[in-house]
Amino acid sequence: MKKFFLFDNTETETKVSNTRLLSYAAGLTGQNMTYNFVSNRLFVYLNTILKIPSEKTGIITGVSTLWDAINDPLIGGLIDRRKHKPGQKMRPFLLWTPIIIGILVFLMFVDFGFKESQTIAFVLILYILFDVVYSLQDISIWGIAAMSSPDSTERGRVIQWISIAAGLGGTLGGLFPTFKDMFVKNEIMTEKSTYVFGAMIFGLGGMLIAMLAYRMKEKVEPAVDEKKSSILGDIWDLRHNKTLIIVCLARTVQSISIALPWEYFFETQGLAYNVFGAEISGGTAQVVYGFIMGIPGAIAMFFAIKLIKRLGGNKNLLVFSEAITIVARVLAFFVGANDRFLNIGALGIVMLLLGTAQVFTNMKDIAHRSLLTNSIDEVELETGKRTEGIVFSMQNFVSKLTGAIPKFIQGYVLKFLGFDPNIKHAANQTVINAQVAPRFLKYRWHQFILGPAIGSALYLIVILFLKDDQTHIAEVERQLRAKREAAALESEKVEA
Repeated sequence: MKKFFLFDNTETETKVSNTRLLSYAAGLTGQNMTYNFVSNRLFVYLNTILKIPSEKTGIITGVSTLWDAINDPLIGGLIDRRKHKPGQKMRPFLLWTPIIIGILVFLMFVDFGFKESQTIAFVLILYILFDVVYSLQDISIWGIAAMSSPDSTERGRVIQWISIAAGLGGTLGGLFPTFKDMFVKNEIMTEKSTYVFGAMIFGLGGMLIAMLAYRMKEKVEPAVDEKKSSILGDIWDLRHNKTLIIVCLARTVQSISIALPWEYFFETQGLAYNVFGAEISGGTAQVVYGFIMGIPGAIAMFFAIKLIKRLGGNKNLLVFSEAITIVARVLAFFVGANDRFLNIGALGIVMLLLGTAQVFTNMKDIAHRSLLTNSIDEVELETGKRTEGIVFSMQNFVSKLTGAIPKFIQGYVLKFLGFDPNIKHAANQTVINAQVAPRFLKYRWHQFILGPAIGSALYLIVILFLKDDQTHIAEVERQLRAKREAAALESEKVEA
């Protein structure tokens, strides 16, 4: 008797059983718990707990991030080139790497009493080791999605669920500050001890959960023996993957905008709202904004595949999403213009407009990953090589690149606007590292609302060049299926 929904064990050559998919998704949740904890807490821990000067902490994290970006394509190339048994290209890395990663994360948040220079060297060595092993695990855990089924529709279902699970992991990892404050306030732990506790639960614990991804099977093997080349040759071969090039370029140009983190808008002078007689600060409004932007979009991801089908493909979802974002932000700009955003009613309408747009934006990652898995089939048909490793390593590379580009731009935007860190918030008198000059006050609404719209417009221009023909995808799958069947028959003849 077939079990219900996620506990359905039915599996075929193309279908992934729901129990296996549940394990795979749980693995992504654990992995992202760990990554969120390391990426968001390491700088703060080194700077505020171990008292390493800010500039030296910046060097540690800067060098680590640079290595992180360079390291991914190299690791992806190695994964693609290594000899492996059928069904074992990615899976072995999902079994043994989490233990090593979890131990390295734990060690990074333990104070061994070293001198400052020794601590810097120790953390750098640990982080570089962490990043090499993490890249092996990260590329494999996402790359195996492209091998989960030879059917693009089924792969889309897999990607939808693991994308939701990854988001959940990031959210869980983000709960650490809440636990830290609670433990310290109630004198259960010292602040330093909470980081060790966090490294144990979110770091090592997250990676133990990540081992569940090992249950995912690799159902796709190349139809012929893969042609081997150098890693640089594999990177050069990416020129055949036009989908990857366009998606990476679109994501990169989207990061080129004058947008600032929304905290710079909410945590500025004069933002205070009257709600049913009670005054709330801009900081509280920021929390509400975060919920409106996050929760509906997270729920909408459950319906991403249905919407993609209704719209006629992944590209159409990407175009629709950015068009909605641009329209919503332009409307929001006029709703709140001329300081009308200081009225809670106008700000509420703005939040609803932006929250509606975010519903579709949250689905973009699912569409991106589905497009990339389909592109791997196309490249295999053209070159005879499967490139899960290098393709998903480039996705990671672009994610890090698009995180770095805005940081450079934001610095110059803040300088141009005359933003000077050093006064108290006029609304609630809490210290916020911010002094806002008149020019910033004049243009804060423009950059908050229209800044991201500039990035969306640039993205939209590039993504329009993408080809996403469902008939072509089906034909690629048919030809690869025929090649694999022919290769299997040939293999049987040789063995006979």
